[in-house]
Amino acid sequence: MTEVLDLDSRRRIYEFLEANPGVHLRLIGKVLGMSTGMLSYHLRYMERRGLLRSEEEGHRRRYFDARAFAEAQRKIIGVLRQDVPRKIIMELLGYQERTFAELRAAVGVSKSTLSYHLKKMLEREVLLRTRRDRESVFALRDHEGVAKLLVQNRKSFRDDAVNRFADNWLRLRA
Repeated sequence: MTEVLDLDSRRRIYEFLEANPGVHLRLIGKVLGMSTGMLSYHLRYMERRGLLRSEEEGHRRRYFDARAFAEAQRKIIGVLRQDVPRKIIMELLGYQERTFAELRAAVGVSKSTLSYHLKKMLEREVLLRTRRDRESVFALRDHEGVAKLLVQNRKSFRDDAVNRFADNWLRLRA
């Protein structure tokens, strides 16, 4: 592994991904000031050598330290990297379960946008959906696991709501 990271640019990429798991190529390039071509080459190289793992999500590929996360955790982090799904998760962490209408009011997006993101989160097995009378009710599949991932990676999200949640969660666990 050390010979793979002997090159300064690879070491910078790897260290960035350790601190910011689940980010996509363009964000890595933007933050590190690297061209897409060069970055793609180094990411593929490190992936072939077993240092990194990537997952395709729609039209984006997210990158992770290969040893750091299980598949379910990578799915959760991938969801947390998106603004609307992160807001949905923050709401569910606070209230355990919410109806579609409650989520829409809390997140502040259109019905179609909320439906789209809830569908993706259900497909990625981050959420559970049950019925209460004629309403859909949503909850996190692994409330504790999501909370731990959020707290462990809080610095990489740069979100005040995440920081407030992490502070409270840690205070309650102490």
